[in-house]
This record gives sequence, structure tokens and C-alpha cells, in this order.
Amino acid sequence: MDAEKAVKEIMEENLKQKNCTVLVRLDIRGAFDAAWWPSIMRNQKELKCPKKLFNLPRSYFNDRTVLLRGNTLKIEKPVTMRCSHSSCSGPGFWNTLYNSLLNMEFSHLIRVIAFADDLLVVTRGKCDLDAEKCANQDLKKIVNWARENKMRFNKNNSNVLLVTTKTSGDNRTLNIYLNNNHLD
Repeated sequence: MDAEKAVKEIMEENLKQKNCTVLVRLDIRGAFDAAWWPSIMRNQKELKCPKKLFNLPRSYFNDRTVLLRGNTLKIEKPVTMRCSHSSCSGPGFWNTLYNSLLNMEFSHLIRVIAFADDLLVVTRGKCDLDAEKCANQDLKKIVNWARENKMRFNKNNSNVLLVTTKTSGDNRTLNIYLNNNHLD
């Protein structure tokens, strides 16, 4: 199912049930460039990828280096991350990596939806406080996943939206945190 349709269906159901919904959009900093090869290989192994398919990226990732040459300068360094989104294999490698996040166990009030290199965390609750609390709990899991996979979220390109039919006189700000930083 495509991401927009999934979000639309969730939102319609939540509004029909008079639930509050907190949407948190997370942007991975340098996503495809930050795809760490050992994580991709670990995920392919956990997915029980057939040996011939497993060996193809392993060979591709093995002993890769980047070389910088100048007139009298030559610097060579090993490379352990990056999957070009313009290559034919890059999106597949990215999906293998992202799959481990999408298959994590989250609260039954949370739905995590990926689209390209962005992530949408949709949380419902009877009130905004319930949704806020649940979103923060599961965002901690997502942050841990990112840390384990050598990725970081871009706080400045991540945002929060509350959707509700309930009116509140206090118009309070949601307190959603990513890496102990308040998201707007």
C-alpha cells in the first residue's frame, strides 16, 4: 500500500473514533549516504537471503576505498557506508536496511510508515497527552535503531503535527522529543 493512502486511512479511522493523532515526520540525515554496509549485510542475513544473493553485495562492499589525488598528494581511506539512490542496487540496499526498523515491535497505538528516506510515525490516543506519551516511548526505540545503524535524524527537517476534532482552550504545545531535543 502506498504511504499516502495508508496515512489517509489511519487518519480517517482515528477521526471517526474521535481519537487524537500525532504525526511525527523524521528525516534521516544524508540517508542514502549514511547506509552502513555492515547493517545491510546483517539484515540480509536475518532475512535469510539466498547465499548467491547474499554474496553479491558482500563482494561489492568488500575492501572498498576512496582515493583523493592531487599533484603531490595521495590519500586513500576505507569506505563502509553509502548506497547511491541513483544506482540500480542502492534502493534495494536501502530497503534492506530500513526493513529492520519497520519490523520492530512498537506500541499497538503506533504505525510507522516509510516513504523514500523519510519516516512517518503515526500515533493515536484518546487525548493528545496519551498520543504524546506513546509517541515519545516509541521514538526512543527508533533513535536506538538509528544509533545502532550509525544514522542520525535531522532535527531541523523533522516535525510534529497534532490532528484532532477535539477543541482545547489551552492550545498546549506537544512535547515530542528526538534525542532529547524538542521537535516543533
